[in-house]
Amino acid sequence: MIVLGIEGTAHTIGAGIVDGNRVLSSETSTYLPAKGGIHPREAAIHHAEFVAPVIQKALDGAGITMRNVDLVAFSIGPGLGPCLRVAATAARTLSLRHKIPIIGVNHPLGHIEIGRMLSGAQDPVMLYVSGGNTQVIAHMQGRYRVFGETIDIGLGNMLDKIARDLGFPFPGGPRIEILAASGRKLLDLPYSVMGMDTSFSGIYTAAKRYLELGESVEDICFSMQETAFAMLVEVTERALDYLGKSEVLLAGGVARNTRLREMISSMSEENGCQAYLTNPEYCMDNGAMIARAGQLMYESGQRQKMEDTAVIQSYRIDQVEADWVDSVSRPRPMQGAEAIISRSRYFGRDAVMKKRIGKGYRNPGLDFRIRTTRLRNEVSVACRLHELGVDTPVIYSVRPEAGEIIMARLNGKSLRDAILSGDGSISMIDSLGLIVAAMHSNLVAHGDLTTSNLMVDKQGRIYFIDASMGSFPAETEALSQDLFLLKESLSSMHGDRPGLWQTFLESYRKSLPGSDKIISTLRTIEARRRYV
Repeated sequence: MIVLGIEGTAHTIGAGIVDGNRVLSSETSTYLPAKGGIHPREAAIHHAEFVAPVIQKALDGAGITMRNVDLVAFSIGPGLGPCLRVAATAARTLSLRHKIPIIGVNHPLGHIEIGRMLSGAQDPVMLYVSGGNTQVIAHMQGRYRVFGETIDIGLGNMLDKIARDLGFPFPGGPRIEILAASGRKLLDLPYSVMGMDTSFSGIYTAAKRYLELGESVEDICFSMQETAFAMLVEVTERALDYLGKSEVLLAGGVARNTRLREMISSMSEENGCQAYLTNPEYCMDNGAMIARAGQLMYESGQRQKMEDTAVIQSYRIDQVEADWVDSVSRPRPMQGAEAIISRSRYFGRDAVMKKRIGKGYRNPGLDFRIRTTRLRNEVSVACRLHELGVDTPVIYSVRPEAGEIIMARLNGKSLRDAILSGDGSISMIDSLGLIVAAMHSNLVAHGDLTTSNLMVDKQGRIYFIDASMGSFPAETEALSQDLFLLKESLSSMHGDRPGLWQTFLESYRKSLPGSDKIISTLRTIEARRRYV
């Protein structure tokens, strides 16, 4: 099946031809603003001028004409409206003129599928990093799910913003990578990880401040890369642990960065996983990726009429059916991505020893700071929870210099596994609402409230574990972040049980007077996600 793909979501207009598992050609033309970032209408004018020549070059490169094309695919969203409409108009024109089927493709889906095709990855956790997108994606229950993402700006956009402040042309990422290679001093930048979500606006603000203070540009670029990339690799590692998958796929424009590729490879090796790094040529937006995704959609039975091809600027990948992937979730035993947990004894009592381990992919200084801070925080928040009567493992001993905690051993399983096995999940979620309400009424935030950080014993009691990202006294934002992380956990891992979140929320509301402010802030957090 020969497919023509047309890409036009942002700065690039591209066309590519795919035949089965082969890329026959890929041609692009990129809009480069004289100064500043992308101007959507100017980019659209560029695309309108170059879309026909780019398509013709792709056809010529493949040695075919439109008579040979079986399907026209185009990027239907997400993206900049004026740019999307140019690609859509070109696709509709070709479809109507040559009486060829047409299909609109989700842009991130294209990055995933061209990466899978070229690398041989089957069922990976994908770190997708580009200008507007920063997401951790994996396939479950018939579609790709977003397990983590930026809650403010995409990493590529953050790099472009600081590059503009430095007077560098768009795109700024490649120039920052060159300067970072000469940096040596690791500056203290916000390390903003919440479960599997990230935030980059604080890094940008701090980096600007360091510029004003006269720190070297090389050290600022070095510190931005080391901090931001470590955040991304950490959440990818957490997703691997959460899902029990054994492949990692790196894709998107920022995936061309050599340091990020090194860090992903190092983390994968530490975890015994296979890292697949998308060919740099296909990390950037291109038509071949749209062609490949369109081919898979069409071969799986999906069809679109012309009236179905209106562009969708806010089109999330988790809205797309993708039943051609044979995915399996293999949740691992409770271990954790950042620690080794082993059985132990403490003065005749059953215990476990949790030892936070260093990460080879992180800068040593940054790694030490993160491990030390989280160990102390875990002990502090756990003690506060215990005082409130919230079930949490009793801590017997702490050795900060060794990164070790010895605590009571629990006999049970994670709430994640309990729900997957169908063990009274509704009643457990109802109880969870009561407990979280009690925590929040006392201004305690867990910080990583997912179903893998909750355990259920044989009597059905729920225990809260690993509060290393928690806080007390917590601001409303942190309390709402707890709800956001739990909701995301329920929808991504347990998407076939949509009633779980509603059950939790009803229980939480009834048990916490004044919860409206927290829930309202939750809506604000949700609205910050990419393409909502």
